[in-house]
Amino acid sequence: MNQNNPIKKPIHTLQDVIEQKGEEWRATLEFARATIPEKFLSDRNLVRLTKGAATIPQTELMVKLLFQDSKERPVGVPGIDYFFRVVDHSNYSLGAWLNAITYFQEWLASENRTTPFQKMLGYLQCCEDSPENKDIDHRFMDLVQDFIKTHGYVG
Repeated sequence: MNQNNPIKKPIHTLQDVIEQKGEEWRATLEFARATIPEKFLSDRNLVRLTKGAATIPQTELMVKLLFQDSKERPVGVPGIDYFFRVVDHSNYSLGAWLNAITYFQEWLASENRTTPFQKMLGYLQCCEDSPENKDIDHRFMDLVQDFIKTHGYVG
């Protein structure tokens, strides 16, 4: 085994996340489990979220958004499943999506506004699908920032 590049065991459980990412993740993961029922955020999806370059604040933001989504839409496709479906069909990484969601949520807060999670995802998909992004591949964050400045947000 190379000491400069140790082999990490795969992350499959919440305990694996804590062991590999650090004890500081414990409170965030326990909060997620206590806040959102398994029906709306499974351990598997919570682990997937943390493996996607998520920071603790991004994970906490997603828990907040998913909790609100579960209250607004108690039936239908859970928000996290919809989120991963969108990300899986995107040209951008999970980390890029988390950064864009964080930016968008901060922008909404600065405007004293809120929006349903599904509408936020729809807006971000429109940013990705915009004509401005067809000829030149933009960084997702730059694209979202430009889109908000140019078009605003109605929702």
